[in-house]
Amino acid sequence: MLKLVLINNSYKKILAHSININGTKLNKGKIIDKGDIKLLNNYGRQQIYIFEKTPEHISENKASFQISKHITGKNILINNPVNGRADLFSKINGLLDYDSKLLFNLNYSNDDLAVAMIKPLEIVKKNQLIGNVKILPYATTKKSLKKTLNIEKYLNFINVKKARNKNITLLISADEADTKSNNKIVSSVNSRLLNFDLNLKQVLYCKHNVNDIKNILLSKNIKNSNLLLLYGSTSIVDKNDIVPKALKKAKGKVIAYGAPTDPGNLLMYGTLKNKQVIGVPGCARSAVRNGFDLILEKTCYDFSIDKKVIAELSSGGLFKKVIRKK
Repeated sequence: MLKLVLINNSYKKILAHSININGTKLNKGKIIDKGDIKLLNNYGRQQIYIFEKTPEHISENKASFQISKHITGKNILINNPVNGRADLFSKINGLLDYDSKLLFNLNYSNDDLAVAMIKPLEIVKKNQLIGNVKILPYATTKKSLKKTLNIEKYLNFINVKKARNKNITLLISADEADTKSNNKIVSSVNSRLLNFDLNLKQVLYCKHNVNDIKNILLSKNIKNSNLLLLYGSTSIVDKNDIVPKALKKAKGKVIAYGAPTDPGNLLMYGTLKNKQVIGVPGCARSAVRNGFDLILEKTCYDFSIDKKVIAELSSGGLFKKVIRKK
């Protein structure tokens, strides 16, 4: 606990606040020794704030490390804590996955604990800092720590997910060959996939009509694919447009047409047997992040997708940055 004590009573106590004396700095958190007491007395200090540990306390570094071990799961490295702060790093290129409500509850119910994370469902790089666990005072009570460690819902609730080993096919449908445009969409999709250590297994081409797209979807060419990206020369402007109609003709199912993202409104999501299907919007040709990224990431990281999930993209779905002219 924090106490204001006489200098001579501070020996082997924890200094609560940093002190600067004639160019010499005594850093907060240091264990006060006899030399510190002499220095403080020589400069007329009579009292200082100290943090006094009792047998009921556990040190800040030990506590932050134990909590970090409890709440983190796969593919997360815990750095050795310093000053009660344990930094968390991703071991892989992946996607940060945790329940934000659990994170809120963990912080809300512990006055001496602060767990800060980057936003959930963010794509992260290997060795990237993704969060930290900080004990706010210089120690916490063993009782408080035990209570947190005994809450099962906090066990391993923060993870970095590795992308599934997907066999991804991009189908480009167009009535006229446009090598420049085709190369751009192939390059754009591959650059996105590279962020999570995936790549296109094949690129197929056909005419932009219902029968030709349907025939590709029924062909042996996509037998081993588990994710199909359908990019047409024209945008999908209706659930009965060419691409969704071709999917339905191939005995596939359109789960959702349209997405509450901008760019990325004209997106389709569906299934074909055990394959996931994305009707790719035109904005995917741009490397700038947009609604296509949100769906692509969810499919590659094996999230269950339905119409409700796509509707929920509306929160954070606006990517445009426009300043209205007066």
